[in-house]
Amino acid sequence: MKYLRSVRGRMLCIAFIPGGGLVVVALVIAFFLVHQAVRTSDLAMETAGAADRTARSVGVLQAQRSDAMAAPDHRAGAYANFTQRIDGAITGLRDYARRAPNAESGYQQTTAVELLSVAEGMDRSDSLALAGIDGVTRRPYAAAVAAYRADLTRVAPQLTESGRTAYESLTRSADWSRLAAVEDAFATAEPLPVPESTWRSAAYTVSQQLGRLYSQQSQYAVQLTLDDGRRTLAGALAAGTALLLFAGLLLVVVRRLVARVPVPVVPIMVPMAHAAIPRPRHARSRRPRTPEPWPLKAVLDDLRRF
Repeated sequence: MKYLRSVRGRMLCIAFIPGGGLVVVALVIAFFLVHQAVRTSDLAMETAGAADRTARSVGVLQAQRSDAMAAPDHRAGAYANFTQRIDGAITGLRDYARRAPNAESGYQQTTAVELLSVAEGMDRSDSLALAGIDGVTRRPYAAAVAAYRADLTRVAPQLTESGRTAYESLTRSADWSRLAAVEDAFATAEPLPVPESTWRSAAYTVSQQLGRLYSQQSQYAVQLTLDDGRRTLAGALAAGTALLLFAGLLLVVVRRLVARVPVPVVPIMVPMAHAAIPRPRHARSRRPRTPEPWPLKAVLDDLRRF
């Protein structure tokens, strides 16, 4: 059997090695980026679900705390128990913010968690006020009011433009002023400056506004993470497609260049499967005999000798 191997074929095979490597690299990079984009999208949806569950859990625990604190004998224990559980739920949501795919989305999610903590601080002080302020609860009440006000002031510069607008609208509203006046009165053991119904209406409105501010910031943080996942996915597809096209173009160009190289085809003989049987020494071919000279020519040659 005989095989033909050409120098041109060798050159083409050698040229295909980097092209094939480039295709493999393109596929690996595209797979990695697509996996990262899918992971980012899943993390965003998981964070959104955790934020919604945490907000609902905090709302339920706040309502249970208010009901439990109605009994004077169990007021301190109920306040400490439910407050600890609410803080644990908020801490769990803060862990989701730490696992954000990038710094910006993590920053915005942390801001949303801080707003939820502010809303909880306001409700915490309100539950103490509803239960009745006395010499024992006055100090925790004043600390809770001061803490949520300071946290809200600290978080306000971190909000988005729409968030800062909502914050300014809240702090400049009449309900905020009425609630602040009542809180100051409770902290200093002074009479209420407004009727109780007005106070309760102002407290409800402020609580709702803080809840909306948290929801708005949380949705913005989740949307930011989703957008980052979409950008990562688009970049993965674009990079993979570009690398594949470049590899294909490289192979086409190399093939055309190699086709123009004038190289001969070098045959390579491959040994046969069965070896040839050697001829025996005694089997020799017959040598051709020397033809006898023509008789007339022999006579003439003899005459020339004389």
